[in-house]
Amino acid sequence: MKLIEDKQVKVWGTSGILKVATSISAQCPFCAEKVIFSLSSITTDQNRNSVASTGICPGCGRAVFFWTIKSTKDANGNGRDREYDVFMYPASEFGYPHPKLPSDVPEPLQKALFSTIDSLNSQNFPATAVGARRTLEGIFKYRVEESKRSKSLFQLIDEVKNNVDLAAPLESLSHVIRAGGNLGAHFDAEHEPSEAQAKHMVELLDYLISYLYVLPSQITELEKSLARE
Repeated sequence: MKLIEDKQVKVWGTSGILKVATSISAQCPFCAEKVIFSLSSITTDQNRNSVASTGICPGCGRAVFFWTIKSTKDANGNGRDREYDVFMYPASEFGYPHPKLPSDVPEPLQKALFSTIDSLNSQNFPATAVGARRTLEGIFKYRVEESKRSKSLFQLIDEVKNNVDLAAPLESLSHVIRAGGNLGAHFDAEHEPSEAQAKHMVELLDYLISYLYVLPSQITELEKSLARE
């Protein structure tokens, strides 16, 4: 089963006292097309706070199953950020998934990364390269003072390198993505980015954002957890 992101749910409805996702944007696990599933055959299991439903892919006509489940509280009685979780079965085995990012990742940066991933999944590799460079630029603009954000990407990378503890390998991979984005931005029939190159760029972006945002967030959560012990 695959967890559906909040933004993929286009329409919410109700079934008894429970909410249910009734329209979902997702990649079909059978034909790999990104489609809108209109859900029907809705069945409520109130004892388990869940609602089952079925969506027919408008592309290949295959049935995909969805469950909307009300979130439960954790062991300390704290509620979840999401009131409901939505799951899809079978899970799509195609494409690169959108990573789950902490809330402190700026929304424009998240959108840029997800748009780049969508370009990769739609096999538009030049657009992936351009999106990767744009996302990288966003990463570094958010690491410097606002007055310095008009600098070139090359200058931004050097600025961050000189002001924060950015390990040498991360500096290197940043310049690799920058160069790859330049390749995608300029027409060259003989040197367009390949699928493997585009995928590597997305993987490196994912790693870079994880290093700069996800890891510090996880460390903070661990510190809070240890402080409660």
